[in-house]
This record gives sequence, structure tokens and C-alpha cells, in this order.
Amino acid sequence: MFSAKFSVLLLVMVTVVAPAAEKEITGSFTGDWSGSSGASGAFRLTVAPGPDGKPACTVTFSFAGEEVKTRITSFHTEGAKISAQYEFDLQGNRLQSTIDGELAGDRLEGKYKTKALADGAQVDEGVWKATLVK
Repeated sequence: MFSAKFSVLLLVMVTVVAPAAEKEITGSFTGDWSGSSGASGAFRLTVAPGPDGKPACTVTFSFAGEEVKTRITSFHTEGAKISAQYEFDLQGNRLQSTIDGELAGDRLEGKYKTKALADGAQVDEGVWKATLVK
């Protein structure tokens, strides 16, 4: 009797205390972005170990058929969530985008906001989605 109650109690404790396996964002994702300005294009995001062993992020996208390279200024993942901020030059303007997204299966989806670095004016905002390249 005692051992049966103890076994049930132990099972309940393990079920409550054991954390669920968290999703981890890693790999190369490709997809597209679409902004409120009507612009859209390809979107690529990669998360891989950097030289220091910590996760590092790269983002590139296309605008008007041209590939735009970015410089990541901040990056963070927590479980299935990702946030990053990056700067880039576009048509003679220095801009900064902030993205936030979440992993569901092998697909990342999120929102972005872009502003001009010169005066902080909002330039565009929209959505992005990308699927893990296998």
C-alpha cells in the first residue's frame, strides 16, 4: 500500500517538475517577407554556432530583385522564440529592422519593423515567414 502511494506521488512529481523539451532554433530558413508599404521579397535567416560557440544569426533579404546583406546588432533566442535587430543600406538610406518570431514545427514566422537610422522615422512594418532548409 505504501509503495503504491509512493509510486503515484513520485509519478505526479516527475510529471509536474520535468520540463517539456523546448524547441531550439537552429539551421537555415528561407521564405519571404511582405510589408505594409506593398513591398515584398525573399527572406533568409540562419542560426548556427559562432566562433565563440554561442548561437549567431545572419539575415539577408531581397528588395526590388536585389539581395540586401545586413549587419546583426542584437540577437536572442529563448526556446522557440527569436528576436534580432540588424542594420543595412537600401537605396542610399541607412536603415534598421527589428524582427520577432516563433518556431512552429520547421517554420519560423514573425513580424518586423524598419526605421531610418538618421531620424528614427518608421519606414515599414510587416510579416515574414521561413521554412527550415533540410
